[in-house]
Amino acid sequence: MKKYLILSFILLASLTSVNAQGEDAKPTCKSSDTCNVVKYAPEKGDFTAAMVFGRGAFLDGGLVVPGSYGAINGAAPYSDVVDTNTNSITNMVGAEGRYYVKDNFALTLSGGAILRNTPAQLAIPAVTDVNGNIVIPSYDAVVADERIDISASIGGQWLFNTKNNRMFPYLGVAFPYNYARRSLYDPTVVVEDNGDVNVVDLGVRHVEIAAFGIQAVAGIDYYFTKDVFFGFDIKPVSYNYAYSIKEPGPGLIALESDTNTVSFFAQFSFKLGFKF
Repeated sequence: MKKYLILSFILLASLTSVNAQGEDAKPTCKSSDTCNVVKYAPEKGDFTAAMVFGRGAFLDGGLVVPGSYGAINGAAPYSDVVDTNTNSITNMVGAEGRYYVKDNFALTLSGGAILRNTPAQLAIPAVTDVNGNIVIPSYDAVVADERIDISASIGGQWLFNTKNNRMFPYLGVAFPYNYARRSLYDPTVVVEDNGDVNVVDLGVRHVEIAAFGIQAVAGIDYYFTKDVFFGFDIKPVSYNYAYSIKEPGPGLIALESDTNTVSFFAQFSFKLGFKF
């Protein structure tokens, strides 16, 4: 359903913009001898904001919280923004802003963030009568669950003019940074009939991944109207370094691992934006 709503929105915006093209393409005349032609190209001081669709840049490869007991999972981190089969133009993955410090050069900032936090709650044992019948039911513990996902990228883009006054290709460079963390704590304490006490977690256990890199960017924007555009971009070359730390509990040795990823023409995105 989400996919069809997004496609419908894009189609509606496209039809509205195409309908307005005829008016925008005509010169605006203030007098019989003075005419101003509509200019689509961004200028110094302009700001653009765009919704970005494609494959998300959030990290989840190797994001497995270790258990308090048993072997610590050795899955290494990696940036799974590079994927061969599951890119989707209907998946909104963040937003991008561009500020034009010159007519042909813009500073860029893009990304998104998701923060979740579930506090722990202790278990409450059942209350029974003298015959063993439950008077008040027991309540299970609530596992503390904290999740952080951050994706951000800064960079710069050089804009080029073409014979088509609505179409503007660009080249640029970007410096992406990603951070992800998962923390779990189960406060459950089980007392066996023989008096043995079993503690699920001695403390918080977590895994965190940080990744950074550098990317070349190539793309093109097409302006439906002087203030509305859509565009595509690709990363011709991209390098990413990801580093993870897994801590199974307080005082225990952390498991560290890292991964290097180099990709060529493997990351695509679609943009629908507005110029201010």
